[in-house]
Amino acid sequence: MRHLSTVDLKVEDSSGVTIVHFPEEVDVVNAPAIRERVLRLLNSGISEMILDLTGTRFLDSAGLHTIVRAHGRSTALSVPLSVAIPEEGTVRRVFDLTAMARLVPTTIGLPDSRRTAAAPPLSCSAAGTRRRGRKPRR
Repeated sequence: MRHLSTVDLKVEDSSGVTIVHFPEEVDVVNAPAIRERVLRLLNSGISEMILDLTGTRFLDSAGLHTIVRAHGRSTALSVPLSVAIPEEGTVRRVFDLTAMARLVPTTIGLPDSRRTAAAPPLSCSAAGTRRRGRKPRR
């Protein structure tokens, strides 16, 4: 049996949507436990999931892997999954640099009534693009 770091994830249900609030730091130490919990929730028959990273200040490649695995499982189960990221900071920069928003639907802050940030939601493609005088590809 493999050893998983214990992590206390806040999970809530809001109007049938399961919201998983990621901790302030997601790294190689706690990412396996987070991934295990997220995959277990997806397998339990939920109807929709939001991974809330709005309170996360650090995210390494193990954390990105957790999100990619969750996306893969949610796609296989036909469960809508999106990721809410902070308007600015390290996590937003990681998403921009890796173009993660092209793979996983991403919003700035929590969408709709679940919003904790004042920023409007961005489409998947808008969250991962940078404006440098070039027109976006079509």
